[in-house]
Amino acid sequence: MPTRRSVLAAGGGLVLTGALTGAARDPLDDLLAGAGDPGAAVPGLAGAAFRDASRPGATTVARGLADVATGRPMTADSPARIASISKLVTALGFMTLVEAGKVGLDDDVSDILGWTLRHPRFPKAAITPRRLMSHTSGLRNGPSYPVAFGRPLSAALTPGGAQWDDGAWFGPAGEAPGDWFAYADVNFAVVAQLIERLSGQRFDRFMTARVLGPLGVQAGFNWSGVAQAVRDRRAVLYRKAPSDDGPWDAAGPWVAQLDQTLPPAPELAVRVAPEAAGRALDSYQPGENGFVFGPQGGLRASVVDLAAIGRLLARRGAPILRPETFAAMTTPTWRFDPARPNGEGYGGLIRAYGLGVQTLTGTAGSDDPFDGCEGWIGHAGDAYGLTSGLWVHPTKGRGMAYLLTGQAAPLARNKGRSKLTRQEEALAARLART
Repeated sequence: MPTRRSVLAAGGGLVLTGALTGAARDPLDDLLAGAGDPGAAVPGLAGAAFRDASRPGATTVARGLADVATGRPMTADSPARIASISKLVTALGFMTLVEAGKVGLDDDVSDILGWTLRHPRFPKAAITPRRLMSHTSGLRNGPSYPVAFGRPLSAALTPGGAQWDDGAWFGPAGEAPGDWFAYADVNFAVVAQLIERLSGQRFDRFMTARVLGPLGVQAGFNWSGVAQAVRDRRAVLYRKAPSDDGPWDAAGPWVAQLDQTLPPAPELAVRVAPEAAGRALDSYQPGENGFVFGPQGGLRASVVDLAAIGRLLARRGAPILRPETFAAMTTPTWRFDPARPNGEGYGGLIRAYGLGVQTLTGTAGSDDPFDGCEGWIGHAGDAYGLTSGLWVHPTKGRGMAYLLTGQAAPLARNKGRSKLTRQEEALAARLART
């Protein structure tokens, strides 16, 4: 008879650890292997689902390898760089400052930054926190993205700066701030810089104090505050290619993209500008460069950590935000209008977006990764081969988190019924039934 082993997780959730065999083979094992398609294989996956936001713990699944080189298995508490779910977490931190009256969502950010941030083609349009967090600011990721430690963020966003790129960090004349949605990581670098200017703290430390610490998670931006024991169980990210540009070889080996090696705790992993080689990170001054600590994608977290964040979403912000503040964050600021195109929603995946929060509309062929997803809130992520998702039903107290740690072929080759990958859809469907 087919068997499956199960154990209780430390957080009280059920962990499915074994695999069904024979005719009743577990579909997740087939997913790991690509179900006979080498281009659809993944090195490791993990997921967590919860049904009652008021209760700790989650039901978790994990398969494959967290580190292919050593054969170390993937677990539900293996942290990984979770990509753009980081934006949602950053927005939670910023909204604590809004709630405290330190900043307004429609304030001109130039007054906080200490230098003028204006779209060169719309110099009279103020860039505001609301526009930044809803990706309607007019900013774009410039050709020299990102701005590394050792340079100020203003080097990219002010004329004449070392990374001005002839103004390519800003959209064209037909896409006015406040009206046009264009997804861009740089928005959240500015948000992180605002956090530092308003709080006087480094972004990573602020986020630990305001969001991650109160939730009791062992997560951190660019490994900030993450203990060595947690780093040692990290999930390495992979592609079957040297980089996203290829060349791809689905039959070839997994090629590590990120976090194969790490600095020892408590050191951080940050990108350093050539002129700053040898400069100590402790010399960083809050408000210098919001990119440094990875607010746009650099959070290292496990699916167990993400489930804790998801339960906060299901509790409408408690314990760190009041319900009205949470509502301001999660209510869509922008919706795609097919009658009057008003943005490029990440290839069609995003059709409704609040302040660092995506709302699934369930539109067929677009943002419908699992049955019954309409109205769920959260965020998707993809970078360095990883794909991830955190999705929560805002009134039923249930949610899911997942991550898959590599791709054997370009993402476009593995699209499913939605604009997410078929691998994500299969894992999300499993979690939705849990």
